[in-house]
Amino acid sequence: MKPPHGFLPLTPYFTVEDADALLRFCKVVFAARILKDSRYEDGTVQHARLQINDSLIMLNQATEQFTATVSQMHLYVDDVDATYHLALREGATSLMAPMRRPHGDQMAGFVDPTGNFWWVASSG
Repeated sequence: MKPPHGFLPLTPYFTVEDADALLRFCKVVFAARILKDSRYEDGTVQHARLQINDSLIMLNQATEQFTATVSQMHLYVDDVDATYHLALREGATSLMAPMRRPHGDQMAGFVDPTGNFWWVASSG
């Protein structure tokens, strides 16, 4: 199966308690571009699609039928230290301060304000 134009075969999907908070966090911390933002009548996010570099993520507001879940993501960034410190300023909680890992990548980890785990890295 070939995905539709602009999509990759695998796209992470987040269901969170505060979709607007995750939208803001991704825009600021990862320079995400919002490609789609569909809303329910009450103004909450029914479906959003964001582009981070050449990758896509999708997200929605948790509902009674589709409750919030926790996800983990690994993302290569240009500057691990800057991304980590920006994430903390934007309300993330530290999991691991930036450090060189045995496999050679510089890595850091944090939990975003909606509870998802992010591991950021730069190669070599």
